[in-house]
Amino acid sequence: MLEALGVDAISERVYRAVLGHPGSSISALATAAGVSPARARASLDRLQSARLVQRAPGRPAGFTAIAPDVAITALVNERQHTLDSARIAIPPLLAEYRAASARADPNALIEVQSGPTIATERFRELQATATEELLGFDRMTADEGSGRLEVEAEAPMLERGVRCRAIYETAALTSPSRLPHIRQLVTMGEQARVTNTLPFKMIIADRKVAMLPLVADGTRTDSLLIVYPSTLLDGLIDLFESYWQRGTPIRALVARSSSVGSLPQEDLEVLELLHTGLKDATIARQLGVSMRTARRRIARLLDALGVETRFQAGAEATRRGLI
Repeated sequence: MLEALGVDAISERVYRAVLGHPGSSISALATAAGVSPARARASLDRLQSARLVQRAPGRPAGFTAIAPDVAITALVNERQHTLDSARIAIPPLLAEYRAASARADPNALIEVQSGPTIATERFRELQATATEELLGFDRMTADEGSGRLEVEAEAPMLERGVRCRAIYETAALTSPSRLPHIRQLVTMGEQARVTNTLPFKMIIADRKVAMLPLVADGTRTDSLLIVYPSTLLDGLIDLFESYWQRGTPIRALVARSSSVGSLPQEDLEVLELLHTGLKDATIARQLGVSMRTARRRIARLLDALGVETRFQAGAEATRRGLI
């Protein structure tokens, strides 16, 4: 039962003897377990090292078990940590494997995979194995969801310290159901920028592997192009950085003091949406108000900033440190 935790069958018999006869000596435990005193002593040494048993208080010759719920849970956690460490070693080992394979077969640098759920499966797999950095082009497609699954997939990465940078198309901000999830990710630590258009969806993990749809227009979501260390991968990384430099930062609309820049929170929200380049109709949908109300709030914002145009509003907001 405990072999999965590194406890061999004989040691488990000795452990059960300790559980049933607390405070017993080595000879008594050997008899209870049906083993020789020498085997019992060796097993007790291993059990002590595993922190499953200890010397009985006040009885140096006797042994007692540490509460199994505490001791075994600790062993399980240690074994899980070891497995997690081994799993983290997969990407660099895979990179070495790919590099060696590429020298023997250059075709190994690029891989095409197809299947009805391959895109979701491989994107999630890549997110789970990233250890340092994740870069992404988030291009909207016709079947794009609300973004909830993005939050569920990316949150664990952000929690374990993976640096996540994402570039969104402006279209991603036009969906009232999706923008809140983007804001949530930014609040959690994602660095995000927005641009008018992107060439395709893409994700790059640890600058070692990239994945993108085989067809750039998003009409086929069942085929993926996977690129391993190569000049092509270097080019994709450079392409991301180029778009990143041109993109507009997205700020999380989290709780800010209403005294910041002498603007109330609702005006800061309008400013945020204006800054990302959304049109009046989209801003109205995001705010959940009519077009007339949205335009009235925009006009009030411009007046509060003491400017007349949206461009001037952006410049003034930047000067004040609001964006």
